[in-house]
Amino acid sequence: CSVTLISRSPRLLPTEEEEASKELQRVLEEEGVTVICDHKVASVTSNNSDAGSIQVSLEDSSLDSVIGDHILVATGRVANVQNMGLGDVGVQINSKTNGIQVNDKLETQVKGIYAAGDCTGDQQFTHYAGFQGAIAARNILLPLKDPGVRSEVPSTTFTDPEVASFGLTEQNAISQYGEGEVSTSFRPLSKIDRAICEGKDSQGFIKVTYQSKSKQILGATIVAPVAGELISELTLAKDGKMSFDQFATVMHSYPSYSIALQQMGADVYYDKLKKSKKLYDVLKKIGL
Repeated sequence: CSVTLISRSPRLLPTEEEEASKELQRVLEEEGVTVICDHKVASVTSNNSDAGSIQVSLEDSSLDSVIGDHILVATGRVANVQNMGLGDVGVQINSKTNGIQVNDKLETQVKGIYAAGDCTGDQQFTHYAGFQGAIAARNILLPLKDPGVRSEVPSTTFTDPEVASFGLTEQNAISQYGEGEVSTSFRPLSKIDRAICEGKDSQGFIKVTYQSKSKQILGATIVAPVAGELISELTLAKDGKMSFDQFATVMHSYPSYSIALQQMGADVYYDKLKKSKKLYDVLKKIGL
């Protein structure tokens, strides 16, 4: 059995860190998957024979057609909000997202009517839709409404290994804050004892992007067997305005994948101590 993956994007997972795209493609190719990026499909035909009945032709005629028995087409989805009579009651459609227009509390222009999840045209994740549904119900029933729209939503692509991320990539952070204001911490799974014990150390990494001065977390990307679990801890830390170096003071069990976050935070913490050595020497001399 052979598998060919065709993507019109320049690389796999184009919104993720480039390291994640390269790592996932490397893993897939090592498993025998043929990856064709930056090419569009021109046509799909079937000859109804028993074997090799499907032929996929690419717009680039210099490339051979792909012949196979099965085809899986992933074209995405859009909000289905037409023919519902929404306009009759004053509910408006967002022209950019083609979803139901809501404010940050998930209320439409019509008081008392709320919308949540994919129908708003926002980021399409089951956990985000569930989160918004709970917030919308809370805002309907209780006073002092909570915000339900988030610009940063953690996500996981459930490949093997998983690819999870949230917040800004390194390049997006540099574009927003400036190159000298952004730092990253990178640790391959080959330096994580749990991954070594499980024989998973040849694939994956943890990358955290943070502000150079304040050490505030800006985003993270993880490629690992438990990436979807690890990303939640970093998301919680950012929401709680916890700086990345503070991970050094949060004890994690050993050997676990998550202890890598403590070790990475410790690297940043000790580097900060080195830069403050003169100050600490003065404080030590005066007995503090």
